[in-house]
Amino acid sequence: MEQKKARAVEEPAWLMCDDALTEVFRRLPARALVACRLVCKSWLSVLTDPHFIHEHLGRSQQKLLLFANDRVSDRLLTVVLADDIKSMYQLWRPAASRSVFVHNSCNGLLCLGDSTGAVEVLNPTTGESLMLPMPMYTAGSSQFSSCNWHCLGFCPKTREHKVVHFYPGAHIDSFKVRCEIYTIGAGFWRQVGSFRGAPTDRGVHVNGTVYYLTKFRYIASSRINCLNLETEKFDEMVLPPRKSYGGHCSLTELEGKLCLLVVDGVLEGPRRTVDILMLSSDDKQSWTPRYHFSLPWFMHSCYFTPKHTLFHDGKIWVQLLARNLYCFDPTSSSEELTIAWPELEFPFSTHTFIESIVPLRKDYFIKQIQ
Repeated sequence: MEQKKARAVEEPAWLMCDDALTEVFRRLPARALVACRLVCKSWLSVLTDPHFIHEHLGRSQQKLLLFANDRVSDRLLTVVLADDIKSMYQLWRPAASRSVFVHNSCNGLLCLGDSTGAVEVLNPTTGESLMLPMPMYTAGSSQFSSCNWHCLGFCPKTREHKVVHFYPGAHIDSFKVRCEIYTIGAGFWRQVGSFRGAPTDRGVHVNGTVYYLTKFRYIASSRINCLNLETEKFDEMVLPPRKSYGGHCSLTELEGKLCLLVVDGVLEGPRRTVDILMLSSDDKQSWTPRYHFSLPWFMHSCYFTPKHTLFHDGKIWVQLLARNLYCFDPTSSSEELTIAWPELEFPFSTHTFIESIVPLRKDYFIKQIQ
C-alpha cells in the first residue's frame, strides 16, 4: 500500500520534470538542440516529436542568409546574418556538380538544385540532407529559369513539406505548365496535372500556397496562378487594377503576405522607382500599396525588378545584380536604398532563413505517420 502511494507521488513529479525540460528546450536555439538530441533516447524522443518541432519553429527568429557558390575555392558558403552576429557554414558540395544554387528556403530547410536537374533538401543547422529522386523533366534547369523550376513549401494543416516542380508542356510553344509534387518522406514524385499559363518568373511560397506570374509581365492579360499545397489544386487571380505596370513586375513574400513588386519610370526620365503592393489575407483580392523606394541610377533597364526582395528586422532588403545587397528603412524620410553588405568576390543569393531542427531522416517520417 505504501509502495503504491510512493509511486503515485513519484509519477506527477516525473511528469512535471518532463514538462519543465520541454519548456527549457523550447527556449533554446536550434543549434543547441542539435547537440541535445545526442544526450539520451528520451531527449531525442522529445526533440523529434512533430508537435514540438512545429512549436519551436514559431519561436525561432528570422534571419537573412547569403548563399554563395565560390567556384574558385570549390566550396559552398552560407552566411547567416542576425543583427551584428554572423554565423558561417561551409556546406558539402556533391562531387558531380559544380553549379549548386538555392531554389528557396522554408522552415530552415534549403531546396538546392544544380545544372543536371537534381534536387536536394538540406538543413544547414543539423547537417542533415535528403537527395530527391530525379524529376521527370530536367532539361534547362538553372538558377534563373522561369520555365523549369522547383519550390519548397509547407502545408500548415498536414504539417508536410512538399517540393513542387513546374516544367513546360509537351510542346515547346505550349502555354500550359505541368506540375509534379514530392512530399518529404514519401519517396517519389507525383503528377498533379497541368494548368494554362506558363510561368514568366520563378514562383514564391506564402502560407501553404505557391504563386507565380503567367504570360507577359507588362500587359493587361497577365495574371497570378496559385497552387494550394493542401488540396494540390490550381487557381488564378488577376493583377490589381493599375494605370501602368511600367516595364516589369514580380512576386515576393513580405511580412508573411504575398506582395507584387512594380517598377515604374522610363529609361530617359527620372530615376526608376519600385512600388510594393500587399495582398489582403482576408479576401485574397484587395491589394494595398505598402512600400515605395527608388532604385540606384545604374539600374536603368526597363525589364528589371530586384532579384531578391525580403523583409527582415523591420526593413526591406533588396539584392541588385549578383553581388550587391541594399537596404531600405521604411521609417526613414529618404526613399533611397543604402548599401547593406559590401560587394563579395563571388555571386550570391539572398533568402530569409530560420535555424530549425526539422529532421530529414526516414525514421522521423515513420514516427510522424504513426
